[in-house]
Amino acid sequence: MATKPDILDAALDVLRAGDPLTIDAVARVAGLTKPGVVHHFSTKEGLALAVLDHLLEQWEAELTARAGADADSTARLRAYVEYALLGDMDPADLALLADPRLRDKLSARWADRMAVWFGESTEPHVAAVRLIADGAWIDRCLGMLRLDEPQRTAVVDVALSLVAKDS
Repeated sequence: MATKPDILDAALDVLRAGDPLTIDAVARVAGLTKPGVVHHFSTKEGLALAVLDHLLEQWEAELTARAGADADSTARLRAYVEYALLGDMDPADLALLADPRLRDKLSARWADRMAVWFGESTEPHVAAVRLIADGAWIDRCLGMLRLDEPQRTAVVDVALSLVAKDS
């Protein structure tokens, strides 16, 4: 029998395949019946929020590994820039946020979880660095501007030069 994490991974596989996130599609990929998925996630919204939390846990683990458990706000921001530009990006992250009926709820949840990580700084250089990293994340998920690793590393250096102003 599939566990909740197995079902959430199956949901990510649905999104990676470019299919809409539905309970039926997740059940098919997880090798379960629809009632088997509904037993854990009674609605599509509940499933989508759980998938988002699952993704965010993965992001937070990656960011913590890069920055360290006791990192200050500058180190956390640096870790995010490096992850967005040099880490493995998953188009499923962005696909999850594309559902027009759930976008506001999912985006608010994402923002709340990331605010804990980054804080609420509105300093122009901090906002610029966040926008660079956010843009890189979106761009890499969509595959629009294809930069090789040395080019992405150069962008990291530019962004981190702005972070240095906060130190």
